[in-house]
Amino acid sequence: MASEGTRANSSAARTADQIAAARAGGKFPAARKASARYSLFVNLMRFVLPAVAFTLVVLVIAWPQMHPGTVRFHISFANVSPKDANTLAMVKPRFTGVDEGERPYTVTAESASQVASGSPLIDLDKPVADVTLKDGTWVALRSTEGTYDQNSHDLDLRGAVSLYHDKGYEFETARAWLNLQAGTAHGEEPVEGQGPFGQLQSKGFRISQHGKYVVFTGPAKLILYPNAAKGAGAPKGSRESPKAGAAQP
Repeated sequence: MASEGTRANSSAARTADQIAAARAGGKFPAARKASARYSLFVNLMRFVLPAVAFTLVVLVIAWPQMHPGTVRFHISFANVSPKDANTLAMVKPRFTGVDEGERPYTVTAESASQVASGSPLIDLDKPVADVTLKDGTWVALRSTEGTYDQNSHDLDLRGAVSLYHDKGYEFETARAWLNLQAGTAHGEEPVEGQGPFGQLQSKGFRISQHGKYVVFTGPAKLILYPNAAKGAGAPKGSRESPKAGAAQP
C-alpha cells in the first residue's frame, strides 16, 4: 500500500512539473494571446464607447446649424391683432346671386376680409365679377381691390379696373361702382377702350338696363374702324366726336 501511494504522488508531481515546464516553454501561446487581446479590448471599449456617444450628441446639436437651408419644424406664436380676431377672413371667397331679372352673377376674389365685426362690407383682393346681361351675353370685371356690400349688392372696384364683354369689347378705368342686383354701373374716372367698332376715350361711363345701354360721358372721343358702322353693335355718331356717346353692345 505504501508503494502504491508513493507511485501516485510521484505521478502527480511529474504531471505538475510537466505543466509548469510547458508553460515555461511556451506550449500554451494561443491561450495567453487570447487573454491579452480580450483585456486590451475591454480597456479600449472603456474609452471608445463614451467618445462615440459624445460625438453623436454633438452632431445632433450641431447638424441644424451646419445646414441652415434645411426645413425645420418649429412652434411659434401667431401675430394676431385684435382686429383680425374680431373679423372674418376667407381665402378664395365666392359670392353668388341673381339680379332683378333672375339672371345670375358671381363675385370671386383671391381673399376677403370683413371690414368690421358684424359689418356687411367685405374687402376683396383681386376681385372678379361675372354678370349675365339681359340678352344672354356676359360681362366680366376685374380689379386690384374692391369692396362688396352683401346687403345692397353694391360692388366698389378700385385700381386697374378692366371690363370684358363677350362680343369683343374691352374697357379700362381706375374705379367703377356696380349694383349687381339692379344691373347698373358707373364710373367717373377716364375710360379707354376698344372693340369691333374701333377705339374710344371718355371722362367716364354709365351702364343701365342690365347692360343694354352704355353711355360714355364727355368729352368723349371715338375713332371708328373702316366699315365698323356697318357691323352689328357699332355706336352711332361721327368718327370723332367731342360729345358724350352711347353704345348698344
